[in-house]
Amino acid sequence: MKKVFVILAICFMAVLPAAAQSVGYVDTEKILSCIQEYLDAQNELNTLAEKYKADIQKDADAIDALYRDYMSRKQSLSAASQQAKENEIIAKEKAMKEKEDKYFGEEGVLTKRSEKLISPIQGVVEEAIQKVAASRGCSIVLDLTVTTGIVYKDPKYDLTNAVIDYLR
Repeated sequence: MKKVFVILAICFMAVLPAAAQSVGYVDTEKILSCIQEYLDAQNELNTLAEKYKADIQKDADAIDALYRDYMSRKQSLSAASQQAKENEIIAKEKAMKEKEDKYFGEEGVLTKRSEKLISPIQGVVEEAIQKVAASRGCSIVLDLTVTTGIVYKDPKYDLTNAVIDYLR
């Protein structure tokens, strides 16, 4: 019985401070869509991504053609020639995968370019969110873009438009 009382007391003490906190939420996707620099950066990144995808697709098509040619001539090739063609195809596939990682990997060109273009904008937005939240007395701000499981949201706690106004 004493354990139950202690657990209830701890739960009650944990709930009291939470009740005093003010919560707000933002939709960073909506905020970012109102920033021209962000839209320009997204366009640049999309253009680069399409260029890189086309380059990789060109390599994939060449590998596919090489493989189809190999399969059609496989019976007429010697064992050594078959092995050489297989090694050539494998090497080209490996080179294509390395190129894909170079463009799209965690340390890839597109990731680095994205960080260079987007990070400063995100920093400005985060600062604006903090200032608006502080002016409204919010101790917690949720981002609807990345937060899942929200069933209901009261519009009076939406800071999105206030952040957009602050950034203008």
